[in-house]
Amino acid sequence: MYTIVPSKSQHLRGLCIEGVSLAIGRRRVVENVSLHVRSGEIHALMGPNGSGKSSLAYAIAGHPEYAVVNGSIRLGEKDLLPLKPEERAEAGLFLSFQEPPEIGGVSMRTFLKVITPPSKRLEVEPHNDAGSTSIVAKLGLQATFLSRFLNEGFSGGEKKKSELLQFLARKPKIAIFDEIDSGLDVDSVAAVAQILKDAATEGTGMLIISHTPRLFERLSPTRVHVLLAGRIVASGDNGMLKMVEAQGYSAFA
Repeated sequence: MYTIVPSKSQHLRGLCIEGVSLAIGRRRVVENVSLHVRSGEIHALMGPNGSGKSSLAYAIAGHPEYAVVNGSIRLGEKDLLPLKPEERAEAGLFLSFQEPPEIGGVSMRTFLKVITPPSKRLEVEPHNDAGSTSIVAKLGLQATFLSRFLNEGFSGGEKKKSELLQFLARKPKIAIFDEIDSGLDVDSVAAVAQILKDAATEGTGMLIISHTPRLFERLSPTRVHVLLAGRIVASGDNGMLKMVEAQGYSAFA
């Protein structure tokens, strides 16, 4: 087992999770997880369904049902544990949900404008310039997508693209994506991978959760982690993706 134990000075450089254990009620769901996602890095967190991946993501974002019973979670110098979910978001954290909620009465266009910080700008509208393509078009969406209510009646793939647009609007320091590739066709996976790589180049650190290597094969993650029964049992380079594909998670049990 390989674990990352960053020094105090490394806290300034990304998301630092040290010795974190989680419980839902009296049931432990994650045990002694440590990892460090620095600015511009892409970390893959893989594991079978029910291994604790989403639980860890929700706890980092501050979901009240996921109690951190041990360990620490920091973003730069800021201790996230005392903060409310919205305060963690303001600190620079973003979570893309595995199952995004539907919100009627609020259009995608309006929602994106509201969540975009004043100092930042997201251009999603179609361009009139010859040869230019909007982000919406790159994701294979029609311009009318922006007029639809947030996630209402969206397909699984459309909900994931909605989450991606929200990520681009926020431009966070650290982003956690929970199954961002589920429901996407091959072309959409390629488009999403390129957008994520570009964001990493601009300095966003990412923890990307999936139980399949499809998206990661296009991303070439900085680090790959395997979570089984709530514990990180292995961490390594991209070679682990081939092990997962060839042997499944039994290779790490």
